[in-house]
Amino acid sequence: MKSSRLIILLLPLLLGFVNLPVIADVRLPQIFGDHMVLQRGIKLPVWGWAEAGEKLTLTLKGKDLNVNVESTADGGGKWKLELPVLKAGGPYVMNVTGNNTVTFNNVMAGEVWLCSGQSNMEVPVGLLNGAAWWKGVLKYQEELASADNPKLRLFNVATTWKQSPIQDVNGTWAVSSPATATGFSGTGFFFGKKLVKDLDVTVGLIEAAVGGMPIEQFSPHSGQAFWYNGMIAPVIPYGIRGAIWYQGETNFWAGDRANYFDKQKALIDSWRQIWKQGDFPFYLVQLAPGLGDALPLFWEAQARTLTIKNTGIVATNDIGGDPVHPRDKRGVGERLALWALAKDYGHNISFSGPTFKSMKVEGHMIRVSFDNVGSGLKTRNNGPIDGFDIAGDGKFYPAKAVINGNTVLVASKKVPKPTLVRLGWNHLSNTNLQNNDGLPAFPFRTGSSAPEINGKRLFLKMSTINLKAIEGNGSIHYSLDGSLPDKKSTVYTNSIEVRKTTTIRARFYRSDGVMSSVAESTFSKAEPRKYGVRILNLGVSYQYYEGSWSSLPNFANLKVLKTGISDDFNLTMADRTDGYALAFTGYLDVEEPGLYTFETTSDDGSALFVDRKLIVDNNGIHAPITKSGEVELSKGWRKIEVFFFEGGGGEVLNVKYKGPNIPLQELPCWCEQGPANVELLRTFTNKTGTKIKARIVAVSDNKVKLIRDDSKKFIVPIDSLSEEDQKYLKDWIANEVGEQK
Repeated sequence: MKSSRLIILLLPLLLGFVNLPVIADVRLPQIFGDHMVLQRGIKLPVWGWAEAGEKLTLTLKGKDLNVNVESTADGGGKWKLELPVLKAGGPYVMNVTGNNTVTFNNVMAGEVWLCSGQSNMEVPVGLLNGAAWWKGVLKYQEELASADNPKLRLFNVATTWKQSPIQDVNGTWAVSSPATATGFSGTGFFFGKKLVKDLDVTVGLIEAAVGGMPIEQFSPHSGQAFWYNGMIAPVIPYGIRGAIWYQGETNFWAGDRANYFDKQKALIDSWRQIWKQGDFPFYLVQLAPGLGDALPLFWEAQARTLTIKNTGIVATNDIGGDPVHPRDKRGVGERLALWALAKDYGHNISFSGPTFKSMKVEGHMIRVSFDNVGSGLKTRNNGPIDGFDIAGDGKFYPAKAVINGNTVLVASKKVPKPTLVRLGWNHLSNTNLQNNDGLPAFPFRTGSSAPEINGKRLFLKMSTINLKAIEGNGSIHYSLDGSLPDKKSTVYTNSIEVRKTTTIRARFYRSDGVMSSVAESTFSKAEPRKYGVRILNLGVSYQYYEGSWSSLPNFANLKVLKTGISDDFNLTMADRTDGYALAFTGYLDVEEPGLYTFETTSDDGSALFVDRKLIVDNNGIHAPITKSGEVELSKGWRKIEVFFFEGGGGEVLNVKYKGPNIPLQELPCWCEQGPANVELLRTFTNKTGTKIKARIVAVSDNKVKLIRDDSKKFIVPIDSLSEEDQKYLKDWIANEVGEQK
């Protein structure tokens, strides 16, 4: 009875405890932690969560520093306070006290920078787990061996994709060491390392980068702000000096060339607005050469960022290696640091290579003036300047250029009355013009953008030509009679249909009257062509396979699932989006001997062979990469083989070529269209007079394999056939047409 009475007496007390509010611990976002760096020179927000109405005290103490600030959590349990302006120094201890105390040790005041973008900002100093394509930065073992640096602090925001903004990140601050630097952004690491060396203050770097993402996904108002929500929003408003940005490959491959500037500006403006730390500096990196034909247009869009206050751009056209992921991240990071040192820290140094300022026509020459010449101009190899083109009637020609003081004189014998000039206007450009400090000139052009001409340049019956303006306000004028288009020429409004071989020339006139160079392309009607004893039509034959590979497989060991004829090298015949391969075969009719360039853009791997010789090796698992190769070709038919595999992710295949008097364009190939073509059938007769109507499949070991219309196959000794048929087969073998099966 005593125990029952005790329970009854205690029950009201227990019920009272149940109704008590839960006391929440004081908590701060993970961007605050041991070894963190606080931005000097500005008032610093500090925020977190606690019990609603809880009073909090923040202290920051160290040698010659004693800061005490108070705050109160609001009804939702959120609190925020502001630290006074700090000078560079430390180490400090930060305590935040309410119902409990949170302590952060080894806190420094110095410089804080955000490092963001896609894979070129994300790839680390060392190797990347699970990514054999990344070999680390150049000499990464040596770089890591010297990575111990107590004044360099690193914070890597965990990759986080969210539909809406979150309040906290996953990450910790760490002092730079071989162990912590190996997985940190290579670009950011070298940027911060140089700042530490030249400023002699502690530098904190916040890496928030994701490979393969378009800029829209880091922009808060884009409607696609998935990575912004998960990786940038929860860091705001942590105090920073500015941001460095290395991104653009994904937007380039998506066709965002002329409009990339607008997307870049939207990101910069929105970050500055939301951070509420003024127009903080924003420095970006030019994409490296080699990604594709339209790359100069993307460079131009990137360069327009300089029209935005407190921005800068680093040129990379002299950095070699993989065009998608150059390994020279030291060069990139240190060039970014030059911008910061000059613009934000008052160092009197050269921070940029020459950038176009103005041009002046002087007789048959154009004088080009530059900004950022420093102490003068020179070439990287002390040889003649390369990469300049000049135009008069709208067509550009390679030009000779000489340095004249702080200007460059450009001329060509083919252009007696020049009107336009450009430098490095090629996706493979590595122009050698630079200033005396070794910083390369940025590619440029004068005039407006010539329109794009799209459509099948080789067609059987009809081709539909579409013209596209690269710039917004203006009109396209074109001609089909070979004349040079001017403002009196036909204005483009709708698609143009051609049914015979036609050359179109087009020019864009901006609304302010500035004209572009002339875009020109020939659309040719493809008539059947004779190759030895066979009749070829436009197209390529293909064989289709399925499987799982990380590089091009041995096609001879694969089972062919289907075959067919395609108009060109495309992937429309694939029955799945991942895990398949294709082998294409066609013939190129070389009409003019000389040096030919072939290129493939593929995601994933590809290889191109000419007459069974490897010309373009674009193998491996990778995002869209353009690679090229050259070969001297004599006149006549050349066998073209293209092999492709898709491992996973995106799927891209484009095959182009150029040669003597042939601008870069889609590779046109020809192939035998199949046994339904009666021209390909022949009546063979043996020495006894027996006849068979069939076509040749293959010839080997003095035997010929034949196939009839009903698909029945025969193997016949060649010497059993008539003398006329034997001669026919001799010609067939000499032309090496078809696969030997």
